[in-house]
Amino acid sequence: MELCRMKCEFASEELAELAAGRIRRNLKQIRSLRIRKLGKALPSVSGRQQFTMLPANLRMENYATDVLISEMSDSVYPEHWLRKSAELTVVCDKADSGTVSGIMQALGAVQVRFV
Repeated sequence: MELCRMKCEFASEELAELAAGRIRRNLKQIRSLRIRKLGKALPSVSGRQQFTMLPANLRMENYATDVLISEMSDSVYPEHWLRKSAELTVVCDKADSGTVSGIMQALGAVQVRFV
């Protein structure tokens, strides 16, 4: 049997784990599965201020706003900073590569390639 190695990227680590689980359940001849996080370290947000502008009085003829200022801590990150992409590497028989590729693409994989 001839082996092939496939790599792809997912928008989140959870999607990569879901794809790995489906590949394991559907194919018995998988040689290896590896998930690698691709995200960067999160920057510190402590000491920064968050500004929010709110309407102060909607019944006035001219539009007035109020500014709220709040301190940010490291325990609260914006959601887009928490999202990390992941890379899934699969080593399988060449005959199963179409099924593996189909499962990867069905779960939103991008850059599916043979290595």
